[in-house]
Parts: sequence; structure tokens; C-alpha cells
Amino acid sequence: MYSTTWSTGDTRTYNALLHGLRCLGERGFALLTGRWRALRHFTTSPRKIGHITKAALTLTRIEHGRLS
Repeated sequence: MYSTTWSTGDTRTYNALLHGLRCLGERGFALLTGRWRALRHFTTSPRKIGHITKAALTLTRIEHGRLS
């Protein structure tokens, strides 16, 4: 049986990294739903919403001058 034991430092490092990534995702979602209010009430297939969200993100990045 495979078991992993984590030290307190490892757990804290993992939690800090996870927190940083979660903050980025939540901030991006808040930015998209705040700017594109239509995304709040969207009911469509997961395939379509992915394309729509990508387009909204691209437009938002252009608007903020962060398109690379």
C-alpha cells in the first residue's frame, strides 16, 4: 500500500501554492462576470460556454491592454 507523509512545512507550502492559484482563478472569474454580466445567466452546453468564455476573456484582455 502506498502512503505519503507530509511534514508541516510541505503542507504549508502546498496550501500557499493552492491559495495563490485559487486567488487568480477567482479574480479572473469575478472580472469576467462583472464585465460580462450575460455570463451570470448563461444556460448552454459546456462545449459552447467554453468558447463564449474564451471570447469574453480575449476581449477583456484587449480592453485592459494585456494581450500578448
